[in-house]
Amino acid sequence: MAKLDKLITYAYLTQETDLPVSIGNDQFEHKIYEAQEMLRADIGDEFYQDFLTNFKNNTLSTAYDSVFPYIKQFIAWQTYEFWIAKANFNPTRSGIRVHTEENSTVATDIQMATLIKQAKLKSEYYKNLLIGYLKNHSADYPLFTKCCTKPTGGFQVSVVRNRNSRSDIYGNHRGTYKCCE
Repeated sequence: MAKLDKLITYAYLTQETDLPVSIGNDQFEHKIYEAQEMLRADIGDEFYQDFLTNFKNNTLSTAYDSVFPYIKQFIAWQTYEFWIAKANFNPTRSGIRVHTEENSTVATDIQMATLIKQAKLKSEYYKNLLIGYLKNHSADYPLFTKCCTKPTGGFQVSVVRNRNSRSDIYGNHRGTYKCCE
């Protein structure tokens, strides 16, 4: 995806998520792309491609203009979620390294887990706002046909299991998609 295809700017990302400005743009280029791919999965490829084309051509309709703030918030927080999970690490030629400085310590596993959980909750919140807005204004968005996502339950353990069932304890089928058409 070319740089022109980004739906948010680095300035917007740092403002929305309270990221320090001292972190370079290059750490977020791919994360923004990944977040936009999540958006594409949630709103459907046809709707995403149409929105992106209109965005690139600077021809957003009134309907697209009104949903754009929801899209930007979701992309920003999804980007932050992708970034925070690897914030302590730096890939090098000799493998993954933990970044350290003389006047600080690396966040503990518990601290990182807390930050990651908060980021996931925030990105899920903005995703739900976006999907809710699209559903409530479905007449304005005929290309929005689905919001298929993998179940968000994560790894789950149950002491009771039906041998013939591939569902987790919440009824989600592992490896399948749950659609909200």
